[in-house]
Amino acid sequence: MNYTAALEEVMALMQALEKEQHHVQHVARLAVHLFDELEDLHGLGDADRIVLESAALLHDIGWSAAPDGRGHHRESARLIREHSWENFTAPTINVMAQVARYHRKSLPDLEHEDFAALSPRERERVQLLASILRIADGLDRGHVQAVEYVSAEILPGKVVIHLSGRPPMTKEIAAARRKCDLAATVFRREFDLTSPAPR
Repeated sequence: MNYTAALEEVMALMQALEKEQHHVQHVARLAVHLFDELEDLHGLGDADRIVLESAALLHDIGWSAAPDGRGHHRESARLIREHSWENFTAPTINVMAQVARYHRKSLPDLEHEDFAALSPRERERVQLLASILRIADGLDRGHVQAVEYVSAEILPGKVVIHLSGRPPMTKEIAAARRKCDLAATVFRREFDLTSPAPR
């Protein structure tokens, strides 16, 4: 896969449909950084990193089809699947769509038709990548880019995500803690988030 061409294609779709581009670009940066920090746990490669970055950039385009926000995660997945892609294969598009779909609300479930249609390996990829996207999206809950940097400390039975940025980051930490649900399941570890104490 040509990373530059693929990203240009993703950015074009994001720019056409996304009203809060700063938010999704920030979420994508946080997600990719978390992906790198958690590499020893997930064991995924560069192709998966591109899928995560792409899904993060497109996770909210469903708002263009669902202005009230209800079901926008499912609309994002639909728009990704229905787009005429040139730089992604059909299986990769399906994984990307499902990662975007599970950035909020319910977790991946075999009762969900599109998730069940994936191969077992693709379902695993979706769970791993969506778990990271959920956390990254929570870390920009206020859409103000308060969390500027993340690092992860992998401990036995636990992952501590250290945050830096503009305090107090209370809303972002609370949202990200709620959205660690999938990560705790797929990585079989407790997740905690910390930020430096106010001076």
